[in-house]
Amino acid sequence: MKNFLKNKNTACRPRFSEGSAGFTIIEVVVALGVVVTGVIAGLTLTTYNLNVAVASDFKLIAANLAREGVEAVREVRDSNWLENNPWDMGLTDLAGYRLTANFDSSANLWSFNVQTTDIANCDNCKIYLDKASGVYSHNALNSPTNFKREIILQQICWQDAVGDEVVLNPGLSCEDQEQELAGLEVHSLVTWLETGKPQQLEAVDKLYNWR
Repeated sequence: MKNFLKNKNTACRPRFSEGSAGFTIIEVVVALGVVVTGVIAGLTLTTYNLNVAVASDFKLIAANLAREGVEAVREVRDSNWLENNPWDMGLTDLAGYRLTANFDSSANLWSFNVQTTDIANCDNCKIYLDKASGVYSHNALNSPTNFKREIILQQICWQDAVGDEVVLNPGLSCEDQEQELAGLEVHSLVTWLETGKPQQLEAVDKLYNWR
């Protein structure tokens, strides 16, 4: 009877071979690999989406700043018309063609400051943010941003001989070419750094002495 019980207990005892134990470990390793791969892929996708979102925000701000530069020149031209002043007053009579635009909220007017260097070397071209109002400007009393803006004016001359216009290189004037000033080609350039890499966006428009 004792031998029977002994043999019975031995028969009911679970047995595991070395092969089955190794197979279980492999399954665990594979499962962990799949999980880790999925987590890494998810984190990579999340990081990518965040970078894309930040890049989109930067480009949107840059586009608005560039367009604002063009609109500042347009505003001066239109104000000159309304006040019966020469349309290019405050634009072509400046001692330079590289400009920064400043808005005086109290007078509701745009004005320009001449810059002597290109945007890469122009400290005065830096853009600052008034966090209270959300307004971007060149006012260094506000919070610094990652952006710079410089406006370049190129004169457009009318050539009677050929009945067509020509856009002069920056710094040249129609008067020096003995030609009639017909308008201005406005280049509003915005630069910024994105993940340590320089980026730029430019808005270009032609403004004429036409109402």
